[in-house]
Amino acid sequence: MQLREGISPEKVIQNLQNSIVNTDTQSGFICMYNTAGIELCHPNPALIGQKIDENNSQFLSEKNTFSKFREILTKGKGNTGIRNFPESENRSSEIVSVYPVSGSNWMLASHANIEVLNQEISALYKNFLLTFLVSSFLLLGISFFLIRLIYKNFEKEKNKEINKLNLEVNTLSALNQQLKYQQEKLMAIQESSSDDEAEMQPTRKRINIYHKDELISLEVSDISYFAIEDNSVMICTAENKKYYSANSLDEIGKTLETEHFYRANRQFIINIKAIKNILIYGKNQLKIIIEPESEENIIISKNKVADFKNWLEK
Repeated sequence: MQLREGISPEKVIQNLQNSIVNTDTQSGFICMYNTAGIELCHPNPALIGQKIDENNSQFLSEKNTFSKFREILTKGKGNTGIRNFPESENRSSEIVSVYPVSGSNWMLASHANIEVLNQEISALYKNFLLTFLVSSFLLLGISFFLIRLIYKNFEKEKNKEINKLNLEVNTLSALNQQLKYQQEKLMAIQESSSDDEAEMQPTRKRINIYHKDELISLEVSDISYFAIEDNSVMICTAENKKYYSANSLDEIGKTLETEHFYRANRQFIINIKAIKNILIYGKNQLKIIIEPESEENIIISKNKVADFKNWLEK
């Protein structure tokens, strides 16, 4: 282009040399020769003017034919191939493409170091592999987290449905037990031959509870306390296992042995075996510490302190 515009060959060579001088020659570079094999432009100015020796290097073209590199320059034709150097020069092979410059005896050449290219490709492959592995682990981690989150929500909804069904079953069971109790009471009254016979309130030895998909029969003596929790009656055992009953605290209290269980307040019925400590609380009140420990304070009001002490002495 510059030659066609009338710029002198010396100026064109100088412009090219200025553009490539001191550029990195490790991986690849551009230089220019003439057909006599003399170096016209090179990133290393010290090589300018030197002539390529006939035994300098071998050139393997795309057609798998071997030639001396100087012969390629002398022919003045475009070519691409691999330039191999003698072992004595300790220089890596290069991919070289030569192009004749129209209107001159110049041969423009681009060089690419094969060893450096292989190293760059290897580094690129390692980076790609590392990125792939990190992305894969990250994707697996996110997928596992999402699956756990979805499963947790599903399990939560499932447990709600199961608890709802258990509550309904417990309600029906309680109604059935009440009906059975009323029938037995009526039969006892009808069969009784004495009007003076005292009506005895039955006491439970076991309580049947539906928990998830199980029917559990609890020994009353193994229960530490009953408490109202979220409008339901929670039953806590000595092993700190918790269950829920559809019966009210009043209904349950009527069927318990009064020498073992005491109605501490509106929220709690406690087992005497579960009492760990009795503390003075506020003005003429008592605080009951039970085992396993309740999340809510169990307070005996001053109006019930005397009754509670009498119960302890039975």
